[in-house]
Amino acid sequence: MSSGDQSTFTIGQATGLPRQSEAPPKETGPLAAVRATAAPAPPVDPDKPEAPAVRLRRLAGVAAWALVLVLAGVASAIVGLFQIFGDGPDWFTPAFISCGVAGMMLAMMAFATVRFRGVPWMFMAASTITLLAAFVMLRLA
Repeated sequence: MSSGDQSTFTIGQATGLPRQSEAPPKETGPLAAVRATAAPAPPVDPDKPEAPAVRLRRLAGVAAWALVLVLAGVASAIVGLFQIFGDGPDWFTPAFISCGVAGMMLAMMAFATVRFRGVPWMFMAASTITLLAAFVMLRLA
């Protein structure tokens, strides 16, 4: 395009651009009916307190505790695997597996509740108790 062929556009004068004083164009298409019936967003109340934020120090503490539990749990699972495939008692397999699953669920619940002050520590303590129960089962088997 040469310099003589250039045309100047001003805001609002170009085709396809809506003017500020005009209403927005009516939406058409398959989602138009869905968007028209959708409920508007609730108004933001400035006096309403915000949800508590996640403290990174608390998250790091829960993650460090969970790391210790995972390392000890893997060690106990390896020993438990030899008991399961060996000649362990009949009660050992379901009890050991259910204890491990319960401990993992409690640790996951600790991460889900990390925004609250004392709740994740209670879940991590309960998860530690299940790990100790697994160690006791290994000793008894």
